[in-house]
Amino acid sequence: MTPYSIMILICSLSVAPSDCRPETAIDVVQGPKVSNIQQCGLMGQSTIAGVAIAPRDGEEYMKIVCRRPA
Repeated sequence: MTPYSIMILICSLSVAPSDCRPETAIDVVQGPKVSNIQQCGLMGQSTIAGVAIAPRDGEEYMKIVCRRPA
């Protein structure tokens, strides 16, 4: 089974959530690899809780992205 990679994106509020991708993000944090999509969501939330970066209030937001390696 191909693992999923977790990425935490920090995007500007001027970028729609559907357009928030690693290429358009202000910052990208690479999270751990997990074996299924459910673990990706749970570990993504845990990763957010443990990182030192945070979006600036009123300017940015965080998004969890789960991807399979190309």
